[in-house]
Amino acid sequence: MTHNDPTHHDPTHHDPTHNDPTHHDAVRAADPTEFFTYQHPDEYFPDWRGFYQYALRRRADVREGFAHELDIKYGSDPHQLLNVYHPTGVTGAPVIGYFHGGRWREGHPACYDHFADPWVRAGAVFVSCGYRLDPHTIADAVDDAVSAVAWIAANADRYGGDPNRITVAGHSSGGHLAAMATMTDWAPPVPAGTVVGAVCMSAPVDLRSRLVPDAERVSPALRITRAPASVVVSFGDPEPNKRSEDDHYLTDQGKLLAKALADAGLPATTVSLGPADHVATAAAFADPTSPLFAAAHTAVFGPSQDP
Repeated sequence: MTHNDPTHHDPTHHDPTHNDPTHHDAVRAADPTEFFTYQHPDEYFPDWRGFYQYALRRRADVREGFAHELDIKYGSDPHQLLNVYHPTGVTGAPVIGYFHGGRWREGHPACYDHFADPWVRAGAVFVSCGYRLDPHTIADAVDDAVSAVAWIAANADRYGGDPNRITVAGHSSGGHLAAMATMTDWAPPVPAGTVVGAVCMSAPVDLRSRLVPDAERVSPALRITRAPASVVVSFGDPEPNKRSEDDHYLTDQGKLLAKALADAGLPATTVSLGPADHVATAAAFADPTSPLFAAAHTAVFGPSQDP
């Protein structure tokens, strides 16, 4: 279960299928140089290339500092990966399932492993989740999010986590997946009481303007049927990302999700981060000085614990 566990798959061990995405059970490599944002930095306000470079440097520190299990397969596709970081010598810890962003076309769990640092220090189990990306559909990604949450619920106790204290979190497209998995009737929910929180950061929640397949079906703001007991919705105001897009798009989408929840009688805690670009609104989740971290901490640990 940890980095000393002999049953744990060692990603450094030579395996000819390890980086072969055509192999059914391959493990996808973490290579941000393949990402659109990395290759086209001039199209974006934030420094995505710098973010990914920093993330992989920090990942080494997090691996050194915390017990972990990497490249866990929750499905046969190379993208269906989980990385788990956890405190040691604990039981009943809250669990965070985190879904990365990337417009459903890029990203990797390893590029967000460093977000585990403040959460594991605080006493939570942190699971960084991957999912199928383009050319797979957004619906495929939603199915994966549901499957990943189910895997977390079934395996949380292996890492000292409480399967009845799961918070599902995500940024951007990952925030969309968090909303779809915890707030809609897309799939039967995991047993009642299992998912107690959701943190949806800068999430596009009405996809009709994006001209994606089945846009209404994959728009969580249009199909709210339930929600965990504690929900946090966050965004920058404004929140610039791609230069060709409206800086208030993600701001408006966050407000739309908060309104949809309120209209359904499921109010959320809304956190406006003020003027913040799309990298900053992601990084805030792992910044203990951020108001987003404070709100998310309450969702993860409950109101009785201060961050």
